Amino acid sequence: MKKSIMLLCLIMIAAVVFAGGKSDASEEKAVELRFAHYLAEDHAAHIAALAFKAAVEERTNGKVTVTIFPNSELGNSQDLVEQTINGAIDLVIPTEPAIGKWVNIFNMVGAPFAFKDYAAADAFYNSGFMKEVEPEIEATGLKFLARWEYGFRNYTSSKRQLNSPADFVGLKIRTPPDFVNSATVNALGGTAQTIAWTELPMALKQGVVDGQENPIATILSAKMYETQKYLSVVNYTYNSTLLLMNKAKYDSMSSSQQKILMEEAVKAGLAMQKSVRDKEAEQIKELESHGMQVAYPDTAPFAAAAAPVYDELKAKVGVESYDLFMKYLEKSRK
Repeated sequence: MKKSIMLLCLIMIAAVVFAGGKSDASEEKAVELRFAHYLAEDHAAHIAALAFKAAVEERTNGKVTVTIFPNSELGNSQDLVEQTINGAIDLVIPTEPAIGKWVNIFNMVGAPFAFKDYAAADAFYNSGFMKEVEPEIEATGLKFLARWEYGFRNYTSSKRQLNSPADFVGLKIRTPPDFVNSATVNALGGTAQTIAWTELPMALKQGVVDGQENPIATILSAKMYETQKYLSVVNYTYNSTLLLMNKAKYDSMSSSQQKILMEEAVKAGLAMQKSVRDKEAEQIKELESHGMQVAYPDTAPFAAAAAPVYDELKAKVGVESYDLFMKYLEKSRK
């Protein structure tokens, strides 16, 4: 009888251990994580990645280590997403449109003038949208850890100030290989050209393209003032960077390691968000100090000219995904 009771107790203890994640022995297993991104080492994203690395390594007593590959060392944003899906790397921070190839609805997040300011973007992300799409993310082999920041994207030009859509006519504007960015440039009257991020500085210097679009922090860190004289602050689209992980790698880690990754991902993301937003005005002044001429045109004509992009997006993502995005967008505006 006593043996039966002891056996039952052992079974119950084992059940509790396995219900909570991996065993204690597994929790001590060393894990090496490869984290790649495309941004410069002085960009807020890299600083956030370094903070994430330090915190994870400290809290796991060095059992989880993170090696960071910045500045497109391992490829452009979409290359890195694909490598993360395939397990060649473990962590990546693409913008939403950059993962639209795999999770179609994310093409919608960059819809032109969907968000009027950062508070509006926060309201959208707090509306339940991510919970709705997480199953689609996981179906690709990725795990969503946290929303980081990137910012509102703006246009620069070497030719003239972009005060209205009419000023885009005749200009070649570089965009990333993301549908919504190129569609918006074309709708505004310019000609969108996809050029790899690593090739953009030379393309601007040689006049292959006349302008480009990016958030203020990226424009500064990439020293675009060296080739771009004009900055038009229109905040035409908002992007987060989403910290994503190879799901199989995440699932192989202990529950305590997973908890630490999640917690530190959120902390680093909030710190990056604050840094990007707090420094934006200061960064614009720095760009001016380097000779850039900054304009703040009325965005209403831009929004009107870009309105047809919504029809293009509906055709691209399908009615169901379009309606789902719009449902959460309207919910966030109430």
